[in-house]
Amino acid sequence: MVDLSDVLSSTASVQVQAYWDPISDATYNLHQLTEEQFARIKVRCPELVNMEWKQALELFNTKPAYPVKEYNTTDFQAFLPSSTAKVGDVWELDSEEILPFFRQFHSGATTEITIFSHRTPKSDGAKACLRAISPDYAEIVFRIHAQFVLNAPGVRLLPAQFAGRLVLALKEAVIVEFSLSLPSRNSNVDVNAFRAADMAFIPRMELSTSSSTPVREIAWETTITEEEARKKLATAFYKFAEIEWTPIEKTVELAKATNRPIHALVLFGALDDESC
Repeated sequence: MVDLSDVLSSTASVQVQAYWDPISDATYNLHQLTEEQFARIKVRCPELVNMEWKQALELFNTKPAYPVKEYNTTDFQAFLPSSTAKVGDVWELDSEEILPFFRQFHSGATTEITIFSHRTPKSDGAKACLRAISPDYAEIVFRIHAQFVLNAPGVRLLPAQFAGRLVLALKEAVIVEFSLSLPSRNSNVDVNAFRAADMAFIPRMELSTSSSTPVREIAWETTITEEEARKKLATAFYKFAEIEWTPIEKTVELAKATNRPIHALVLFGALDDESC
């Protein structure tokens, strides 16, 4: 067990860079409606669409509110456990304490997830896991669900999840590495706008620091793999993530061998995050 609750006492500043690419692909292209399409929506939902077409397009011309921002080392205490922990332990993060990091992207960041006007509290939350420890360093990985309320009624971007990493130098009480990013895959964000929803792709949405320490060369004393840590975080959000899935080829073989039918469910989007 290790106590990390007050390890970050340094008053040094930490520079964090933000990257936010525009949407590069989407199923229905809600982010780049034609003028004719927008006019039809405006007639159908006048109470929601009190802007002009070019203003609507500008909503999705996203970029970080602060491309570079200085944080105090103690700000990162928000990602640490409040008491002792051992490698593999998972704990809740305080949403209010981590919001300043997300507001480097956009002032409308919130960890309260809504789909249109409906709150989905099971999706809310932020959790962290102690992945590795040594006498000199500690590594924490985390998973956070957040959304961005854009500058118009009912217009939101709901990322799949944010995966992060924090590496600490324990004796110096400083940040070695910090990153928080949206998974890069073909659909990783939902667009909720004008009473419609769309699955979209943002190539890069990330906060990160530069590091002079070769993190991958650290000799950890106790560790679990990143895959194991991410699995622990996923199961902390979704009970069904504990299921051990069988590849379809193996499933067909088992069905034939046991003379049992296959009950198949086809999913439109991801099952274990908020991208759909």
